[in-house]
Amino acid sequence: MLAHHALPSRDLYTFTVPNHVWTDHEYLSEVLMALLWALGGSVAISLAFGIVTWLGFYWIWQAFDGFRQPFAIGGVVIALTALAGGPIWGPRAQMISFALVCLQLLWIRRYLAGRSRAILWLPLLMILWANLHSGWAVAFVILGVVLVAEAAMWVWTRQPAHAQHFRRLGLVTLLSAVAVAATPHGLALYTYPFATQFSTAQQSLIAEWMSPDFHLRSLQPLLAFVLVVIIAFAWRRPSLTDMLLTVVLLGLALHAVRQTTIFLAVAAPPLALSLFSVWREEVRPRVAGLVSARDRPQPIALSALTGVVLLIVLAATAVKITDGLRNESKAIAGDFPVAASDWIAAHPDLVGTRMYNQYGWGGYLIYRFHSDSNPSRKVFIFGEALLMGDPLLYTYQDVQTLRPSWEKVLDEYGVDYIVYNRGEALDNVLRTQHGWRLVYEDKIAVIYVRVGSVTNTAEPGSLNAGAPSSAGGASESAAVHST
Repeated sequence: MLAHHALPSRDLYTFTVPNHVWTDHEYLSEVLMALLWALGGSVAISLAFGIVTWLGFYWIWQAFDGFRQPFAIGGVVIALTALAGGPIWGPRAQMISFALVCLQLLWIRRYLAGRSRAILWLPLLMILWANLHSGWAVAFVILGVVLVAEAAMWVWTRQPAHAQHFRRLGLVTLLSAVAVAATPHGLALYTYPFATQFSTAQQSLIAEWMSPDFHLRSLQPLLAFVLVVIIAFAWRRPSLTDMLLTVVLLGLALHAVRQTTIFLAVAAPPLALSLFSVWREEVRPRVAGLVSARDRPQPIALSALTGVVLLIVLAATAVKITDGLRNESKAIAGDFPVAASDWIAAHPDLVGTRMYNQYGWGGYLIYRFHSDSNPSRKVFIFGEALLMGDPLLYTYQDVQTLRPSWEKVLDEYGVDYIVYNRGEALDNVLRTQHGWRLVYEDKIAVIYVRVGSVTNTAEPGSLNAGAPSSAGGASESAAVHST
């Protein structure tokens, strides 16, 4: 985009779906990330998205008026929220939608309380949001729920304020819907979020679009957060708006773990307000009766303790960041086929022209080879799932899971080399196939070449750049580069 001053209109990186139309819903985020990368690499990107994420937390803090409330309770709610979203936080465009949802909710809460009319700026915010990430669609889910709540309250109470809120928020919703079209994609952007949400292949094959599995340790803080919300709401009933928003967004989060952060943005403020109410009305009077004023902690002691805790947290964070930067290359090499890509780059004539690759590695392989004009650098699939389309996702799955048609798929697409995880089912089966030759393996990845597709691979010893593999099932005449 920076080089050509244009957005991609078709898939650029695969040989499987080159004619698919590309609605690049997050092109502006990608441009900003490219500029950040040029400025300071992955460190700059991580810091920038860290700031964006914490802006969201700051707006959550503002939404429950954290500076005027019991500080410890507010801090606990923020900590629970951060832990519950642990698997999702990261340097990704989705964090922009999280932060903007938090800002939208803050504006709505202040408007309904009669403290601000900042919500009237939402249509302008939607222009920016629609160019950054397709998460803008959640803004209309939130507006729809608030409109339903205000309509119900007007019918129930007949208070004119609710009718006024309904009319004004309805106008804001209409103008925001029009504002979404202010992107290079125009009307095509309206259908994009729904195509993703209702893609059966993504719902069944991609982990982020599946329901959360609370047996996983990483998702148990989310389960704890949900239970705390239920208990707090049972103890102190929230407003109708907060209740409806929490229930609807919890439903979305239980439908797809990807929606977890939006649920947290919605549920954290009313959770904090319920806990504040419990503290003031039930806990504090009892504590005050048990502890005399003389025995209560003094403000200067609490400030000192807070300062010490803050220093410990900052020191631990600095150590964690330093350790992460020191081991960054090692971490990347542990997740992606770094060494295998180095081997391909060093031996371009020893692989074919059509690659079958592991889905999660597609982006990395594009990053390594996209500037190379050699057609062997085109990938089978990568992580832009809607661009790939449901049929290709299912076709990829046929090979990955070794369904009866897996060999037919490779034949139909003319695949002549495979870059895949070492030790997975596909690797184990290919080791037994006479039609495929193992030419490279390390602890992470294997590379297979179809026998006869590249003449060099038929020469014993021509690929022997290291110790020969002892993997069972490989052809004895195949010399393998083993790392």
